[in-house]
Amino acid sequence: MNDIKLYSKFYNDLSNLRIAISSIPFLGSQLDMYLSAPGQKFIEERFEYMIEQLQQELDGIEEYLINKEIIASEECFDLVQKAFIATAKTRQREKLKLFAKILKGSLIKRKKLYDPELYLKIVDELSVRELEIASLLYEVKVKRKIKIEGENEAEDGMTNDPYWFSKHYPKFSKDELEFTLLRLEKTGLVKELVGSFIGYGGSQYEPTSLLSDFMNFIENNE
Repeated sequence: MNDIKLYSKFYNDLSNLRIAISSIPFLGSQLDMYLSAPGQKFIEERFEYMIEQLQQELDGIEEYLINKEIIASEECFDLVQKAFIATAKTRQREKLKLFAKILKGSLIKRKKLYDPELYLKIVDELSVRELEIASLLYEVKVKRKIKIEGENEAEDGMTNDPYWFSKHYPKFSKDELEFTLLRLEKTGLVKELVGSFIGYGGSQYEPTSLLSDFMNFIENNE
């Protein structure tokens, strides 16, 4: 733990940034005071937690599973740099855990080609709730293969995802699900089912290959 704190302070040497901030007219000194005390403390704590998670992820991994060529590559350098920048921006520990999983996953030899930089960007841009809903959609429709239909199919025909999920998972409201599924569609993680079906009024979504790849990568599947 002491080593982690030492390294996090090294990575958090913000002296050049502080000089630039101090030169900002009127607000510079106040901003510098904030960043040099609680702000930097928060960032250090985030780095420490993410590094701890990364250590836990890599503990016990057999050496033969590690792609040693990627470690010394520019690609790995970029990914680590982006992961630390994203870490500094969030207090959400669920995201910090995912950043560690993405870094770990990028080092593992795999049969399939994945895009960890894209996965890092997705986690960085989406909220924890949005990521949770994406994961739930994958769990229900891909892993458990549940077909979303009306409670009384003869009367209701097909129902929509916001209605079904809010009824079976009441922690999410129908309005929140409607908005989130639209957001997830823009990221390419889900796509709306289109076509003419009896009783179908829209708002049914299917996980895309991007979401499946992301979940397989996080769960360390091939």
